[in-house]
Amino acid sequence: MPQLTAVKKAAAFINKKTKNFAPRIALITGSGLAGSMPPLEDKIVIPYASIPGFLKSTVAGHSGNLIVGVYKGKKIAVMQGRFHYYEGHSMKDIALAPRVLSALGVKTILVSAAVGSINEQLTPGSLCVLKDHINFMCNNPLIGNYDHAFGQMFFDMTDAYDPQIRRAALAAARKHKINAREGVYIAVTGPNFETPAEIRAFKTLGADVVGMSTVPEVLAARQLGMKICGLSWVANLASGISKRPISHKETLEETKKIEGKFTKILRELLPKL
Repeated sequence: MPQLTAVKKAAAFINKKTKNFAPRIALITGSGLAGSMPPLEDKIVIPYASIPGFLKSTVAGHSGNLIVGVYKGKKIAVMQGRFHYYEGHSMKDIALAPRVLSALGVKTILVSAAVGSINEQLTPGSLCVLKDHINFMCNNPLIGNYDHAFGQMFFDMTDAYDPQIRRAALAAARKHKINAREGVYIAVTGPNFETPAEIRAFKTLGADVVGMSTVPEVLAARQLGMKICGLSWVANLASGISKRPISHKETLEETKKIEGKFTKILRELLPKL
């Protein structure tokens, strides 16, 4: 099925379930961050499994629901959990979710993730507000997956992460005394964690944090002309910097501690979007 057809089918189903709710802001939550969204009014929960053509999230810490509701007058859509290349999904299928969000009416997308820190000033519990990224996945969700309805085939990636929203996110972090700084995200395929030699190489390339998501969604959203904010929460120091072995269990434990901080950031940030 052409992806435009799949997008239209999924959007029509969601619109029917939500009575054409038309959210303007979307939040994609990473590992362990699904509970960080402030309470929404008029909330509707739709399991991914019920949405035609939607992928299934198989990773612990990813609830697998699309939620819509209102927060301080803002119409919000929340993806509780995302889809990863390492789960076996084709890269082009990962573009489906941002495209469906756009079809519903979303203009601004906040992409969150739990990450490993390469920059030792970003300790566990810190927030890295993304200013740029490096795609080290050796693939792109837009290859062989084009329709003019999705935007231009060749599009600019300068300031892909909206400068104004970045400033607002950093200001919110300062207000709540959360360690935060701008940084560069490097995306790898996973599912294994990186080797110490890879982390040294990534540091040389200019990366501050490393993760296994975010970039495919950002590429699809950027093509659609969405405003993007990347909020990466440091769950651990990366391999070779950390003095102990890294595990997904540790990631979930650390992000549970971070949830309250993330909620404070969202309470400040969402009304300004």
